[in-house]
Formats: sequence, structure tokens, C-alpha cells
Amino acid sequence: MEGTFALLGPLDLLQLLARGGKKGVFQTLAPSGKGAVYLHGSRVTHAHWGGVVGEEAMMRVLLLKEGRFRFIEGAEADEVTLERDLDHYLLQAIRRLDDRVEVSPFDRVKFGQGGRVGHLTLNPDELALFTHLSKPISVLDLAVASEKPLRTVMTTLGHLARLGVIEVEHRAPHTARLTLAIKDPLPPYAHVDELLLSTWRLHYGRFDHVHVRVDNRTLSLPVRGAENLGGLLLLGTGQLIMHELQAGQTLMVWPALPHAGGA
Repeated sequence: MEGTFALLGPLDLLQLLARGGKKGVFQTLAPSGKGAVYLHGSRVTHAHWGGVVGEEAMMRVLLLKEGRFRFIEGAEADEVTLERDLDHYLLQAIRRLDDRVEVSPFDRVKFGQGGRVGHLTLNPDELALFTHLSKPISVLDLAVASEKPLRTVMTTLGHLARLGVIEVEHRAPHTARLTLAIKDPLPPYAHVDELLLSTWRLHYGRFDHVHVRVDNRTLSLPVRGAENLGGLLLLGTGQLIMHELQAGQTLMVWPALPHAGGA
């Protein structure tokens, strides 16, 4: 088996080989140098890049963007410099590359069918998310449950989806369930997370107001984006009094589009 990295890079090729239970050496030739990774099924036993061996050599191979490869099945390493599963090194490389699946606040996520979490060394953000993935959950709800910024949650999930640890069900932007909070002084606008606002606008086009459903009433409020609001809708005290609202209420919020009706 041999070819170039024109269609698939080392990350994808090694993942395919490991999932197939292959044993052998994955050799690479690139303008920046030569390297090799020894696989034994899902486990990596050795990597070298020039005079470098071990994890740093593994990273140099995984981060290649161009070059050629050849896989020689059955080859074994003369020494052991790596002892973890391939998934561990893939995750480290993906973190360095920022190579992730695009995830929207409205997508739904769940654990992937591979069940490979136990082999990974997880950082605190990833661990915080995993405790809330016992069942499928929206990205926005996961940010609220984990008390992590929405941007951090989206980035982390994108990395894990790229590795196949989680599965993402992409969904069109829709109504968001937000909790009302007070911030003074605040201009006479409703403030929602900037990522929610940008996702809505990317899908529906430009709008300047949101509909807010509370009890049997639907309000139309001018809207602005703000950083790190997650599942909150911010209003000033004057707005709460004017519209007879209370902090802590759960509200359904969606774009007020020209010529559009309800949620």
C-alpha cells in the first residue's frame, strides 16, 4: 500500500490502518524529511523522524501536509519508544493542528460507536463535557450543563469529532432555550451569545430583532451579540420592568425575520 497525501493525510491513513487491525510500518517521505511509524493494531510501538524518536517523531509524521507514504505489512520495530494507543497521539496532533469538524451551537452530539474514550489522555475541558454525554445533547445545552464557554465547547467537540470519539448530528439553527439574566447598565437591547447570533445570521440572513416567547406572550426585542453568554439572554432592569419579566425565567428565543411568523 502506497500513495501520496493528496487525498488523505497521515492522521486519516493511520487511523484506517489501526481500525483494520494492521501490523507493520508506515513510512513517509516529505520535503521536510523522512519518518516512520510502527503499528501493532491500535497500538503504536515506535516512531522515528531523522534522528528523533518517540512522541516528537510521531507528531512530525502526523502533522505532515504533503509527501508520500508506503505501508509495509508485517514489519516490526527493533526498539519500543511508544506504548500508547494510536488514538492518544492522534488527539495530540489534532490539538496542535486545530484540525476539527465544524460544530454549531444547535447540533446534537453523542458518544461515537467506537467507544475509544478510555484510551485517551483527556484535558479538563474534555473531561467536563464527557460527564454530560450519557445521552444525546445539543451543543448549547452541553455548554450550559458543563458551565464552559460556548466557544470552548464547540472547539473541543470539533476536535473529538475529528477523531471519531463523538458523533455530531448537524441541525439547522432553530429556537434557543435561554435563561433570562440582568446586567446593568445595559443599552436597550437583548444580548445573546455572539456565536448564536452569527450562526442564526449565517443561516437566515441579516436581522436586528429576536422574538422572545414568555408564557402566552411573544415579544420582539432588538438584539446584539456579546461574548461568553452561552445559555443566557441579558436584559437591563428597565427592560425587565417594561416587559414584566423576571430574572431566571426560561425563554424561547428565535430570529425575528422579515415576513416570518412564529417559532
